[in-house]
Amino acid sequence: MIVETKTDCCKIVSEDIEDAIVLEGSPNAGLIGNIIGWLLVDNLKMREIGYIESKHFPPLAVLYKGIALHPFRIYEGEGLVLFLSDFIVPQEVVFDMTNVIVDWMDKNNSKELLTFNSALVREKMNPAGAVANSTEALDKLKEKDLPIMQMGNINGISGTLLTQSAQKNIPATCILAETLTQYPDPRAAAEAVQGLNKLLDMDIDYEPLLKEAQDIESRLQKLAEEVTKDPQPPIYM
Repeated sequence: MIVETKTDCCKIVSEDIEDAIVLEGSPNAGLIGNIIGWLLVDNLKMREIGYIESKHFPPLAVLYKGIALHPFRIYEGEGLVLFLSDFIVPQEVVFDMTNVIVDWMDKNNSKELLTFNSALVREKMNPAGAVANSTEALDKLKEKDLPIMQMGNINGISGTLLTQSAQKNIPATCILAETLTQYPDPRAAAEAVQGLNKLLDMDIDYEPLLKEAQDIESRLQKLAEEVTKDPQPPIYM
């Protein structure tokens, strides 16, 4: 059955899936959450069960295998529900939209929430770490031997989901991977997937992400060599 959960600015139109673990993936630095979301959809053969819509979202459709999809979709499979966005949600919508997601979780007795984000750094020094929204959720991170980030800010959807889910007593975790760039970083996403596997006792194959990272790095290296061999003449004004 399709039901609606809504606020003034946006609404969820989806099937109700009870007792699931909810994941959230949306674009951020390195596109970590978005890359992981697409990997999960393909790896777990997740099925689309709904979407989030808002008049504040950009006029956009996502093409996938020749089919136009809603830009903010909801999937389910293997006891998981995935909220997957293919655009940066406008700042003025984030608070209300995260409340809609948390209300949907509360109504469906969701077990916990997992979101993904990134830490933009000048040099990668640490594996993917995690933060929690309660002492109980933090204890789980310690039990799973996940590195815990002690200080800092978590922006966007991830940060608001952590605080709003805490108000409903829903345990939540954010896995953060270090990235050097705003551009897609499949290697950082692979590191975050390793944390996901450890936290949920899963075995998501992240090797495709490492291969993609190697391909990107090879292309960049080739480009750098070509520029070195044949530098462009200076431009004078």
